[in-house]
Amino acid sequence: MMENLFFYLALFKWGLLAGLSYALASSLTAPYLLLQRNALFPHALTHLLLLALLSLSILSHYIPNTLHFLFLLFMTLLLTGLIYLLVQELNLYEDTATSLITHLSLGLALLLASLSSQYDATLLNYLFGSLITVEKKEAFEGLLVLIITLFTFWRQRELWLTSGIDREVPGLNLRKGQLLLLLMITLQVIVGVKLMGALLVSSFFVFSPTLALKIAPSFTPVVPLTALFNVAALISGFLLSMRLDIPFSASAIIFMGLYLVILFIARKK
Repeated sequence: MMENLFFYLALFKWGLLAGLSYALASSLTAPYLLLQRNALFPHALTHLLLLALLSLSILSHYIPNTLHFLFLLFMTLLLTGLIYLLVQELNLYEDTATSLITHLSLGLALLLASLSSQYDATLLNYLFGSLITVEKKEAFEGLLVLIITLFTFWRQRELWLTSGIDREVPGLNLRKGQLLLLLMITLQVIVGVKLMGALLVSSFFVFSPTLALKIAPSFTPVVPLTALFNVAALISGFLLSMRLDIPFSASAIIFMGLYLVILFIARKK
């Protein structure tokens, strides 16, 4: 039994390292996102990522593997920039602008898929996620994003918390803090998409912080609790996927479903 465990740990070491970085990095931003009632933002990002992923799949022969992350980041930031442009220039609500751009992105992605019939291994790995396909380069990209998130969190956490309580506070540049928060989440989603897949990568931004916010007596322990729940989902998802021979992303979600049960139990108490 232990020999098998060590074998799997060696086989999936880069995926687990990237997963740990993703679980910790997302725990630093997710609670603030929920306080701002913007929990669907990571999910909207996955719709934007679908167009970027299809574009990457089509152009993969011309883009070196070392530049995949930067290509996805550029495409995603370009599309989120269009959302910001609609909000600023057309005075649309943020959710309306997000809906418009995400649906346009999905339409273009469907068009690309139908015209190119491009469903290579790169695209499938990003769509459904896989621990075993994560390479050393992607594990270090995850560590880099974690370090950047930690630095930004330390500098901006008060602004992020204030943004969740009041949109306008004299003397505070909340817009800058908000843009940095959304940028960190964008980086985290791009790192996590190969682990969890585009369909489920946003789950780490919802289940754990929701449970942490509900059971914590104050906001102080919310971020550590979110990190604990995310890491628990990562480890349990890995063990379940090995035991039951099911995809890691599915097993992690199944485990996090238990957090809903805990919420009901905590409410009754």
